[in-house]
Amino acid sequence: MDKDRNCLNKKFLDLQKPTIGVCYYPEHWPKNLWEDDLDRMLEHGIEVIRIAEFAWSMFEPQEGMFDFTFFDDFMELVNKKGMKVIFCTPTATPPAWLTHTYPEVLNAKQDGTLYRHGMRRHYNYNSPIYKESTRKIVEELASHYCPSPAVIGWQIDNELNCETDLFYSDSDHNSFREYLKNKYKTLDNLNECMGTTFWNQTYSSWDQIFLTRPTVNNSNNPHLSLEEKRFISYSTIEFCRLQADIIKKYRREDQFITTNGIFGHLDSHEMTDSCLDFITYDSYPNFAYDTWTEPKKPGNLNDRRSSWSLARTRSISPIFGIMEQQSGPGGWDSRMKQPAPKPGQMRLWTYQSLAHGADFISYFRWRTCWIGTEIYWHGLNDYSNGPNRRLNELKQIRDDFKKLHNIVGAKYNAQVAFLKDYDNVWDGEQDKWHGPLDEYSDNGWFTAAQLTHTPMDFYYLQKSTSLDEIQQYKLLIYPHATILTKETADLLKAYVENGGTLIMGSRTGYKDEYGRCPMRIMPGFAADICGVKVTDYTHLGPGDDEEYAIWDGEMIPAPVFNDILKADDNTEVLAYFKGNYYDGEPALTCKKSGKGRAYYYGAGFSTETAKYFLKKLGNSTPYHDLLELPETAELAVRSSEEADYLFILNYMSHSIEVDIKLPLLDLITEKVYSGKTEISKYEVMILKKLK
Repeated sequence: MDKDRNCLNKKFLDLQKPTIGVCYYPEHWPKNLWEDDLDRMLEHGIEVIRIAEFAWSMFEPQEGMFDFTFFDDFMELVNKKGMKVIFCTPTATPPAWLTHTYPEVLNAKQDGTLYRHGMRRHYNYNSPIYKESTRKIVEELASHYCPSPAVIGWQIDNELNCETDLFYSDSDHNSFREYLKNKYKTLDNLNECMGTTFWNQTYSSWDQIFLTRPTVNNSNNPHLSLEEKRFISYSTIEFCRLQADIIKKYRREDQFITTNGIFGHLDSHEMTDSCLDFITYDSYPNFAYDTWTEPKKPGNLNDRRSSWSLARTRSISPIFGIMEQQSGPGGWDSRMKQPAPKPGQMRLWTYQSLAHGADFISYFRWRTCWIGTEIYWHGLNDYSNGPNRRLNELKQIRDDFKKLHNIVGAKYNAQVAFLKDYDNVWDGEQDKWHGPLDEYSDNGWFTAAQLTHTPMDFYYLQKSTSLDEIQQYKLLIYPHATILTKETADLLKAYVENGGTLIMGSRTGYKDEYGRCPMRIMPGFAADICGVKVTDYTHLGPGDDEEYAIWDGEMIPAPVFNDILKADDNTEVLAYFKGNYYDGEPALTCKKSGKGRAYYYGAGFSTETAKYFLKKLGNSTPYHDLLELPETAELAVRSSEEADYLFILNYMSHSIEVDIKLPLLDLITEKVYSGKTEISKYEVMILKKLK
């Protein structure tokens, strides 16, 4: 992956400091409000506005009749004010004339029922008519607006695969067959790879193949279900590419192409590498306090958990942007009831995004909408359009950002990476033996890294991943790589031999790339890396007692699923099971290879277990010589050639105390701090340590 190409850098945005933007919908407001809105945006530090992602009918009110007058008037005012624009393609909401005339463009439920006009994202990517209509509108917009000096970049669609990431229209079934033909070439090969001899599912004609349809107990061929998710990702990327290729014909050299959000059944890494200049994320930490959540449940990280999503975004684009940063309470009239952010939380969440690598932060939205489904998804301004505390908070952010010149371009600094891959994520959706285990251990490791103040990256393994890319990390954690190919295993073995430390866990390596379970000893290709074989295994059921592993006299949880291990002659057993019929059998092994080590833990990873691993392996609290922090604070570090920038974020509704062990400059207050220091509720420090 060309990481430079996937960064918000000076080729695309001349960022001398973190830049503030906002989402604006001129079509929602009378023209006599526009100039005052833009003037007040500038007053509050807003330099960039995003427009037009839901405005198709404003440009093409009838099929083939294009009219740019409305947005030309708006762009004229934008140019006059010296503001910059991210222009969006409006394909997330096809116009009524299109869906009414050509219902084939609509998406469908699994049973074939069409989703009707009236919401958003109700179309499918594979309709020939929708693709042609998309081509026409994007061609018209790109040719017309790329020359505008105000346009600095383009957003394709809006939140691809949001609302739904399943597609069952007739066009999708047809395209799925073509996708399978191109990939598998023959029906014999397809039947073999998809294991169709089971339950007499063998296909004798391509037209017998469909995407998932209703079945008894909703149980579908797991191998074909995995392939379906790969197909959905492929279709989404091709739809994105269709638009990107058109824009590239017209854009200036300094205009970028992006899209926003990370959603299911989409390989966002491949999409970014092949179609975009970088990706942007939509950050809504207040979902943690929605009415369906349990924010008072012990151990919940609540809004701090948005750092998980920001880390995922950073894995796609090391430096990225936020296209929608939460500014007010969220909610539709039909769902998603959230309380108002407390005073200081909007600013805190802004710094959360900045801490994880975002140098461009655009708020959703300028003013709360007065019409439609999102009348309760509040923006910076209330309905009344008068002064409020959120606007005052924005002014504080504006003034803060003027002091943060050197942070722009600094990269998040982590020596530990949590490995993920799309095949295992998608396979785990239907496979309840390893999907919930993945989610459990994901949470355990993320929480452990947060509580021990161990900066951690997510790293998505791709076919193009090189040894150089993963060797930047001292520790890799790949808990349950159920699908593990020989190519990936060889890469991980080389990583270990070159000095890296690798942790793997139960349910590793027993499936092939199609989700089948070949006749080989578990953990498959991981056996050589870790020096073990699995002699027995069990899911821990409701009748079982809590399971543990004894490691150097300490009892650590060994939850969810257990692999009972046998180590080879070159592998050391470090811990033994306690609590079930396999008491005393090996639970944890370590094999030294070359300069590195590979660990295999025959269980899931609770937060307590993951914390113990970080401590025992010497990766916990890497900045303890500079800072002593309570678990309630998040530590994030961005580094440049000149300095490390240590972000301390307090998510609590009360003050916390930190111990700063060396005199360090806080870039926000511009004061030097040393010793025990109080950080107020929802406050942030950015401490600079020169290298």
